[in-house]
Formats: sequence, C-alpha cells, structure tokens
Amino acid sequence: MSRRWKLPVLAALAFGALGAGVTHMMPDRFDASSVVQIDPRKKTISNLESVVSELKADAATVESEVEILRSRSIAIKVIDLLKLREDPEFERVSHLRRLLNTLGFEFLLDENPKDQNEATTRLNTRRDPIASLIAPDQPGLREPERDEVAVAFSERLRVGRVRSTLLINIRFSASDPVKAAKIANAIADVYIQEQLAYKQRSAGQASGLLEQKLEQLKSKVADAEHKVEKFKAENNIFDTEGQILSEKQLARLMEQTVVSRNATSEARAKYEQGQKLLKRGDNGGATADVLQSHTVRLMKEQFAKASRHEAELATKYGPRHPEMQKVRAEVADAEAQLAAEIERLVTNLKNELEVAESRERQLTANLDTLKEQQVVSKDATVQLKELQREAATSKQLFEALLSRFKQTNETQDLQLADSRIIEHADVPLFPAAPNRKQTTLLALIGGLVAGLALVMILEFATSGIGRPEDVERVFDLAHLASVPWAVAPGEAFDRMRSIRMVIAEPSGIYAEAIRGARREIDVRRTHGSARLIQIASSLPGEGSSVIASNLAHHYAVTGQRVLLIDGDLRRANLTRELAGGRPTGLLEALATGLPVEAAILRDGRTGLHFLPANGPLPSHLSSAELIASPALGATLDNMKRQFDTIVIHSPPLLPVIDGRVLADHADQIVFVMTWRRTPKQLAKRALKCLGFNHRKVVGVVMTEVDPAIIEDSRSLGSGLGGAGRQSLAGRHAA
Repeated sequence: MSRRWKLPVLAALAFGALGAGVTHMMPDRFDASSVVQIDPRKKTISNLESVVSELKADAATVESEVEILRSRSIAIKVIDLLKLREDPEFERVSHLRRLLNTLGFEFLLDENPKDQNEATTRLNTRRDPIASLIAPDQPGLREPERDEVAVAFSERLRVGRVRSTLLINIRFSASDPVKAAKIANAIADVYIQEQLAYKQRSAGQASGLLEQKLEQLKSKVADAEHKVEKFKAENNIFDTEGQILSEKQLARLMEQTVVSRNATSEARAKYEQGQKLLKRGDNGGATADVLQSHTVRLMKEQFAKASRHEAELATKYGPRHPEMQKVRAEVADAEAQLAAEIERLVTNLKNELEVAESRERQLTANLDTLKEQQVVSKDATVQLKELQREAATSKQLFEALLSRFKQTNETQDLQLADSRIIEHADVPLFPAAPNRKQTTLLALIGGLVAGLALVMILEFATSGIGRPEDVERVFDLAHLASVPWAVAPGEAFDRMRSIRMVIAEPSGIYAEAIRGARREIDVRRTHGSARLIQIASSLPGEGSSVIASNLAHHYAVTGQRVLLIDGDLRRANLTRELAGGRPTGLLEALATGLPVEAAILRDGRTGLHFLPANGPLPSHLSSAELIASPALGATLDNMKRQFDTIVIHSPPLLPVIDGRVLADHADQIVFVMTWRRTPKQLAKRALKCLGFNHRKVVGVVMTEVDPAIIEDSRSLGSGLGGAGRQSLAGRHAA
C-alpha cells in the first residue's frame, strides 16, 4: 500500500480544491429565526362559549401547527404581502443555468421571452385541458409563476418543533440578512393573523348556519302553535294559564267535594254528641268540649257559682231557712237556662248538618256530571296534549338556537389567537451557508477516505501478496527478501544474464536483494556443518531457478565451496543455460550408479560447482522414482562432505511430487513467490504439501517486485529482508 500513498493524497487535494472552488462560487446564505409558542391556556373575554375551541397541548397538535406553518397558503400570503414575486432571488433556476450564471455564460441559455412564455402556456394547456376553458382572470386558474415562487419560497423555509416543548422555530434562508429576518417575522405574523381569521370565519359561518336554522324553526313553531289553537277551537277546548279549563274545573270541584264531605262528617259528629248529652241530661263540663259557645260557658259558670253558694249556706243554715230556699231557686233557674241553651245549640247543630249534607249532595252531582263530560272529551284532550308537546319542543329548540346565535354574534369579533410570538427574528450578522472552511475540510477528508478506499480496493483486488507484512500475517513465515525484475521493462531478456545477475551487477539493487536473502537464511541456520538449501515454488515460472542460481553464485564469490544442483529433472532449465551439451547429469548418475563427480562442472571465475539435471539426450527413466530412491540420499550426503553449501533448485511443489521428496533431504527450504501474482490459496496449499518438512521453511522470497517499492522500503528503513521481523525469524529458527 505504501507505493500508492500518492493516490489518497492526490484525491484529498483534488476534492479539497473542488470543494473550496464550489463553495467560493456559491452565494452567501443568511438564516433568520423567529419562535412561536402554542398557548393551550383558556383565554376568556366574556362568559360566552366560542365556536372554535382552544388548541390542545399534545405532540399531534404541535406537529399539525408545524405543517400549517409550512403550508402553501401561508407561503403565498407572505409572498403577496412582501411582493416577493418581484424579487429575482425567488425565481426557479435550473442547476445548469445557475452554474452558467456563476461562470458568466448565461447567454448560452437565453431565449426569446415571448417564445418562452408561449411555450410555457402551451405546456400548461397540455397538462390541464380544463384550464384552457377557464378565463385567465378566473380565480381557479393558478399561474405557473405563482407556483414556482411558492416552491422556491418553501425550499428556503425550515419549520420545526423545539425539542419536546410547545415552541416552534421558524427559520428562513435568504441572500440578504435583512430580507431573511423580515420574511421570518412575516411568516410568524401571518400565522397568528390566520389563526384569528380562521376563528372569525368559523364564527361567521356558524352564525350564518344558525340564522338559516332559526328561520326554519321559527316557521315550524308558528305552525305548531297554530295547529294547537285550531284544534282547541274545533273541539271547544278552553284553557287558562296553560291548563285546560275542563280539567281545571274538575280538579277544583273534586277539592270542594272533599272539603264538603269533611264538613258534613264533622257536623254529624257534633250533632250526635249533642243528642247524647241531651239524653243523659249532663249539664256538666263535658258539654264544653262539644258545644263550643260563649253563652254556654257563662251559664255554666253561673250555675257553678250558685251551686257553690248553696253549699256554703248549707253549712250555716238549715234546709228551710229562707236564704237556702232563695239559693235553691237561683240554682234551679241557672240549670233550666243552661238546659234550654244546650237544646237550642243542638237544634243549630242539626240545621248545620242538614245544610252540609245538602251541599255535599249538590257538589257530588256536579262532579259526576263533569266526569261524564270529561270521559267524552278524553281523546280530544290526548290529541291536544300531543300537539302542545310538539309546539313546546319546537319552541325550546328555537329558543336554544336563538341564544346560541346571539352568543356567536357576540364572540365573532372577540377572538384571541392560540399562539403568540415569543421571539422576533433579528438580522443575522454572519452567513449560515456556505461554511467554506468546513466544506473544504470535509472535502479533504472525503477525498482522503475515497483515495484510501480505492487503495484498499486495489490491494484486496490483487489475489497475490504485495507487502512483506502480509507474508508474515498470511503464512506465519519470515519475509527474506523482495527481489526486483532481473531485466527492466522494455529491455531485451537475457536468460544467462538473469541467472548470473549478482556477477553482472554486483552493486545493483538485485544483488543487494540477494545479499539480504542470504543474510536472513544464514541467521536461521541451525548448525555449523554443511547444509542443503532447497529453492522451491508452488507453480512454474515464479523465478525459483533464477533465485537458486544467483544465491549459489553469491555464496561462491564469498569464498565458500558451493554446489548448485538442478533438481528439476523434468524441465532442467538451469541445465540448458549452464551445462550446455554435458553428456551426463544427476539423472544418469542415479540411474547408472556412475560417480556424481564426473557430472559436476566448475566455473573458473566464481568457483561455483554445478550439477546438471541430465544429459542432452532424452531419457525414458522416471525422475520421481529416481529422486525417491536411496541413491539420492547417499549422493547428497557425499556432496555435503565435499561442499560447505549445496543449493538445489527443485520442481514446483504443486504440479509434481519431486519437490516434496527433495524436501526430505533439505536442511533449509526457501519458498519463492511472484510479487502480487502467486495466489495466496495456492501458496498455502503448496506449503501444506510439505507436511512435516514445513518446519524447514526459513522464509519467503518475493520475485519480480517493482524496484520503486524496494527503494521506498529502503527509505523507510524496512530493508530488503526483514530486519524488523527478527522475533518471527527466531521463532522459526527455534
């Protein structure tokens, strides 16, 4: 990824420049805010009930009022109030025209205004065929300009509830700060006025409906009362104080009859008691309870006084004394007068009884007669009462509606809004948009993120391994070296030069990479005796033969006794380049038992010894069986006694089994991969094929690496072999 660091940097710079340019081309926008409160408290000027009730203090009500503030009707009223149709800011301009206006190329889209208006008219007529039948001055026809201005107005308006309160924030954006504040305040004012106007309209509509209903009920009440009077006249029914006369007479006569019967019973009782007194001749105190008369009381007192006087004289005189005789005469005279008076009173009681009985009989007869008349007129009375009930109901409804009509008329002009303006919009001092610093910063960050994302996509799109740390993470192996192309792109390929690159360019970057690989291999050496280093790869064409040759040449030029073996008995690439027409090789030695020393070649310049794979003639022997034979082990052990280091190039691990068999004899295995080309899964499978010999793999050498990447790694101090991965190397060495 380090080689692509320029991509995110360039993307960030490009995005930042674009963001800065766009924001500097955009005009300043100023936001002004006013705040309106929904006031659910009951507002009473009079005790009369209002037609429209107060708003409720719930979320649904507040959200509804927010939508009303956003509505088209409020917008159009503010537009008309402030004459915003004449303001060019509210013209709907396409994004292309706006961009061309900013760049000064608006003339490219100029058209003939007359043609444009005609085209607009034709377009509107096609959209609404009915509109063509309506006169232009009809209120039902909406002008396109009116709609466009309202849409532009709505795009600049932001209305929202302030958290969970009853407050609504009204924010308007305009290019002029004074204009923004003026429009924000106008929206709040128009909203309050619309609330009042709605209440007044509702009250007026209610008054009109009530007035129409009252006219209907008025005629209905008159008809009902007329029916009642007509029915009474037709049936000779009279009433006073709202009650039918015959019923009133019957009730009164029944009361009189009851009173008369009570009076007769009382008179009869007094008369019978008086007769009993006369029969007993009792002129004592009992008469006072029945015969309530002042004269009787006086006579009784006189009689009692005479009787007491007689008793007093009886104690002084004898019966024949003149005073006694005089007193007895006075007592007898008082008693006779009392008896006569009682008899007269009893006669009066008899007369009163006869009068009461006569009155009772007369009232009873009258009552019976009236009852007979009432039975005859019962049906008519029932019908009359039904008519009267209907008339009364209509009258009550009329009176209730009449009262409501008067209340509505009274409250029509006594309305208060359910909202109030808490805060008027002030003229903003600083533009709210565009935020040039923030936009530029976000553009930079966005460009950087986009560049990094692109780099990641490119990295993950590559199936092979591209970074040394990926080698350690994916395979848990050390990265020994990153070897560049042996031949630069565009140059003619020289096979002999590529396999002897450390000799051809000893101070070049390729030789430096081989030296780094040798150092990492030597660090992981487990013993000081002769060793056999196997150079293997997963597939053909990954440069393992080139790495084996250059590594062996490098060991040779340092003074060691080095033997390079071409173990790829099937392809024998190294043999063709280094051995020429040598008649024998490893294949013939293993097959015939000839001494291997006879097939070894020596380079006089470097001192490198080379054992070819086979002779120039084709062989029908099986290389797999020969490599698996005990002769190979014996041969290699013999070579270890003659050389310090043996480098053997093996066939690819996946296509054939030869390389896996050679791993049994190797002391160290170097795995070669092509940079960004060898698939990870194939490389894992090849390493897995080694089985128990996997522990002999000392690390990975990547071939055909871009030299620029190697130079970057040097400048960053990462080296060619992995000096920063000593802990991992030590773990493998152990």
